[in-house]
Amino acid sequence: MKTLLHILLLIMALTISTFASSRSDVQIIEATENIRYLGQKISKDYLYLYNNPKKIELKEELDKDIEMLELSIRNIGMSTINADSKNILDFLTYNKNEIKELLTKEVNKETSILILDYSESFLEGSNSIASVHTYAFSDEEKMLMSMKELEYLLERVSKYYIASNLNLDKVNNFDHMINAIIKIDNILKNVESYNYPSELEKESHEMKMIWKSHREFLYKSEKLFLPNLLEASSKNLEKIIQDIALYHKKNQ
Repeated sequence: MKTLLHILLLIMALTISTFASSRSDVQIIEATENIRYLGQKISKDYLYLYNNPKKIELKEELDKDIEMLELSIRNIGMSTINADSKNILDFLTYNKNEIKELLTKEVNKETSILILDYSESFLEGSNSIASVHTYAFSDEEKMLMSMKELEYLLERVSKYYIASNLNLDKVNNFDHMINAIIKIDNILKNVESYNYPSELEKESHEMKMIWKSHREFLYKSEKLFLPNLLEASSKNLEKIIQDIALYHKKNQ
């Protein structure tokens, strides 16, 4: 009888431990998604500031995003016990501090190139951390993660669009932009095949049409430079993405 009790207690302990570990992995993956997104957004907003230094609101937005970046890095630090992840976090923290220092200086071509490099470091670092903390997502969670991926890719597309037109490694940045466009197209195919309720089905169709026009301007970026128009279009897309993400979050 005592043996059976010990076995039951062991099973319960393992179940609780596994649940806590899984929950921790989910929190870490969510934080890495935020880092990927913020790394792209900070870089994009900095390039917009380089293109139009009089937009003081962009500086305020950058300060807010840095705070959110710090929070995500701190959340991972409190959740992970993996030594490699902690080492990567130290590196990302260093990069974040370097960006904060750049924000106190004049915006120019050299600092803009540095910011582009840092955004890729955040991408690589967050991907490396996420690969260690795996989790078996449900179908709804997969769709939710697709929405997070869309948000990140939209920022990435915009970042490379403006970088290419500011002649910051023009050819490579244009190629990176095209690769991000292709990834967005693939995600939207999955969204299109999902059976949403009527209201969200309408939004899903609207998102597809907005993206179609958005994408055409991106491909014409070497002839037409319309950063403000595309930024407004991005905000419309982001609003729909957030609505769809909320639906999947509620249905987990």
